[in-house]
Amino acid sequence: MSQILLFTGLVIVLCLVLKPLGTKLPAPTLLIFIALGMLLGVDGPAHIDFSDYALTESVCSTALLFIMFYGGFNTNIERARPVAVPAVLLSTAGVVLTAGATGVFAHFALGMDWIGGLLLGSVVASTDAASVFSVLREHNLSLRDGTDSLLEVESGSNDPVAYMLTAVLSAFAAGGSVNIPMLLARQAALGVGLGLAIGWLAARLAERARAVADGTQTIFLFAVAIIAYALPSCLGGNGFLAVYLAGIVLGASEIPCKAEMAHFFDTLTEMAEMTIFFLLGLLVTPARLPQMLLPGLALMAFMLFVSRPIAVGLLLAPFRTNPRQVALVSWAGLRGAASVVFSLFAVVAGVPGGHDLFDLVFVIAVSSIVVQGSLLPAVAKKLDMIDAEGDVRRTFNDY
Repeated sequence: MSQILLFTGLVIVLCLVLKPLGTKLPAPTLLIFIALGMLLGVDGPAHIDFSDYALTESVCSTALLFIMFYGGFNTNIERARPVAVPAVLLSTAGVVLTAGATGVFAHFALGMDWIGGLLLGSVVASTDAASVFSVLREHNLSLRDGTDSLLEVESGSNDPVAYMLTAVLSAFAAGGSVNIPMLLARQAALGVGLGLAIGWLAARLAERARAVADGTQTIFLFAVAIIAYALPSCLGGNGFLAVYLAGIVLGASEIPCKAEMAHFFDTLTEMAEMTIFFLLGLLVTPARLPQMLLPGLALMAFMLFVSRPIAVGLLLAPFRTNPRQVALVSWAGLRGAASVVFSLFAVVAGVPGGHDLFDLVFVIAVSSIVVQGSLLPAVAKKLDMIDAEGDVRRTFNDY
């Protein structure tokens, strides 16, 4: 235990020391943590042989629940309301369309079977909130026509749908039988119902406890986030959907000490992001990645130039959206940590070829962060979508 604690402490310090260096690089800072994990991993100088997929999935899912809770809690409802309908369409129907088109491409271009191709499409269908938030905040990228709020709400709320699709297709791929309508109905009903109920009840309790010390209020919210994820999950519901909705309700409520809570969860989610990206870098075996490089780049390019633009164009067409905004939203569909965590779910579920799926999704996510994340500011400038007088922080509650 002492060695584990020492290693953990040293890794955290290394991440914090390297983070300022990352801001000077064109690529998003989160890649620094992946690179550090790979350097310390089995093929790096430290030769740490870490291959516990189940432990990594558990730790990353726990970290992801706090990221999703804070994504909801930190959403500025007033700024998000005008773009709520198109954002929700992108985070639901958009995920399904992207997953389907990518699955078809994987079947015909890469020779994957239908279930495997659709599973891959589902795993990588969601826009990664941590990656999008990181790029927007690092570059203070305030975008015209509420595009920053649109991306914030979409990326913060689309993981539950990708998770549901991944759960269904993983069960099929692992050889199990599943009642799809019943599973989806239970996931959605319990996720929405319990998420809203827990958020409402927690807000009422927080409002009544105004005399309680600030620190206790923050601890209370920490516990609420855990319950909002765990309770629906135990009952067969979608914990990620529930914890996001609970965060939305609490963030929109007039609860005391909200500023202190925002500072606490801002720090907590930053540590969660470092944990996820470092563990994924530590878990991956770089020697296995070259064989996945060309398929991964082909899939990333297909999603960037075909499946994502088709989904965004179709769903935003009824709103008569500016073509420049459609192009920017299409480009900003970064894949990231959530996709790789969902691929771990498939590995743990016993999906045949799950380890290859993990490696392939890792290549897709990293290449997406490098290409799309690095060029997002330049693309926004080229499309004349940057609001020079705006402040992207206004889309978040902690502003």
